[in-house]
Amino acid sequence: MNQYTGITECYDLLMRGGYYDHDTMARAADAVMGERKKVLELGIGTGLFAQSLAATNPDRDITGVDFTPSMLELAQDRLGADARLIEADVTSMDVDDTFDAAISSGGVWVIIDAEEEFLLGTHLLDYDHEVEGLRNVSAHLEPDGLLLLSIQEMHHDFDLMLPEGVVYSQRISATDAPDDHFMIEKEYSFKRGSEILGEETLNLGFYRRSVMDRILGEAGFEFERIDDDRQFFVYSNRGEPETTSVQL
Repeated sequence: MNQYTGITECYDLLMRGGYYDHDTMARAADAVMGERKKVLELGIGTGLFAQSLAATNPDRDITGVDFTPSMLELAQDRLGADARLIEADVTSMDVDDTFDAAISSGGVWVIIDAEEEFLLGTHLLDYDHEVEGLRNVSAHLEPDGLLLLSIQEMHHDFDLMLPEGVVYSQRISATDAPDDHFMIEKEYSFKRGSEILGEETLNLGFYRRSVMDRILGEAGFEFERIDDDRQFFVYSNRGEPETTSVQL
């Protein structure tokens, strides 16, 4: 899985600089969850979405997991000492609790709106890891729990001016031929003038809709709907995974 150690401060600046609209996502998630109170955020990062979600509805009981310690340090500072944050990998986490909803707002998994189709975007390595991770999420949800995966546009080349005179740049290249499962390489950097403040290369995976549905089904989730604000794919936790012998 991709980590962000070494660029945490730059990453946080990017998230605060308009890369995601956390307030809009938080309002949409709040509407979907309704009376559900206990929430597990998958890949909480530096805590910006959790902060917006808590501001939208202070009654939410939010637990966040991430496996980059420096991200969790910033998130703890942002959310306060009472916030429950856990250093863990979603494929092996054991939070010793169950939740009413789990949300990936841009962390481990996302739904990519590729205009002609929806894709599952992921930071994990392969089909087996996707199913393993999502089954583990299912095991941490109540029987009627929900899984919310945020909808994002496909990655593309662009530059963004951030506060403090920092320029963010990202460049995308394909590493495999586009088929049912393909990868891209995402190179990005943070610069102030000629000074490089941070740079990283990520490998991101994508699954086409038919495979995405199979992965979620094997993990015990059933697609319910796209929320009214078109911010999330909403899945219900069946607790009974489908079985199939087809893998990629």
